[in-house]
Amino acid sequence: MPYRLLALDVDGTLLTSANELPEANRLALHRAHRAGLTVCLCTGRSYCETRPVIEQIGLDLDVVVCVFGAIISDARTGQTLRRWPMARQTAVRLIGFLRSLGHPVLVLQDPTEAGTDYYYIPGQRNRPAYERWLRLTPTTIRQVETWPADAPEPLRIGIVEEPDRIEALRAELRAKFHPDELRHNAIFAPNYGLYVLECFAPEVSKWHALRQLAQDRGIRPEQIVAIGDDINDLEMIREAGLGVAMGNAVPAIRQVARAHTGTNDQAGVCAFIERLLQGGPVPHGSRKPDNHDTPPQPIGNASL
Repeated sequence: MPYRLLALDVDGTLLTSANELPEANRLALHRAHRAGLTVCLCTGRSYCETRPVIEQIGLDLDVVVCVFGAIISDARTGQTLRRWPMARQTAVRLIGFLRSLGHPVLVLQDPTEAGTDYYYIPGQRNRPAYERWLRLTPTTIRQVETWPADAPEPLRIGIVEEPDRIEALRAELRAKFHPDELRHNAIFAPNYGLYVLECFAPEVSKWHALRQLAQDRGIRPEQIVAIGDDINDLEMIREAGLGVAMGNAVPAIRQVARAHTGTNDQAGVCAFIERLLQGGPVPHGSRKPDNHDTPPQPIGNASL
């Protein structure tokens, strides 16, 4: 088999729309592991939010790519192995800009450094969505009136916004922040009817972290299989040796994928792994050249 690393998105890919891990997917990951593939979760979640999925899978995973690739964590302990935080000066400007529009702001930190997962800065715009999330999240949160001057550089800064405002807000961000300072994704959360706007250091992506991880292990990009469904999976689906789109993937992912499978509610991950391990007709052996001139990203879907 020409592949050595299997990179999997979590929400919308490995898990169902009810946020459950199908037993078929779990068993398929075990078969992939026994076949010699390194299994790596690549998720927009923090480590704290990913840990229950790691435990359900039941494999002795060693690393996990979290927060859209802003951090690589030890899957067993949660200790940070590598991270790419946002520059402090950019973070201060961004928080100030978002607060000037009335937004509550969620600042995600490396908890091994900051002692908390999030700083939450209250505001009035779309506040009920934040308050509901605060009641449900397993992460640790510290509410503050301003982001502390002595806080470590953040991994992600996020807000939620209404559909009819999201593109205007992204245009404002592009006008105020150079691409060398900041990148951002907008992902739809259907259970809220709102978009999640996530901001990161400019180099951050799941693929960027995967490349670093693979390089450390002597794995070439063409030996990576990546499976995903949403816009924050775009680079890894496009650049991996074999990029696979879920049946529920947004159009931008389907366009760059070289293979397709069923939806997350149909255990599409299991179906693809079975095809891969049985030597079914999946393409391999070539990949598109790296392209780091990433245009403004389309909008995807997610659950908040």
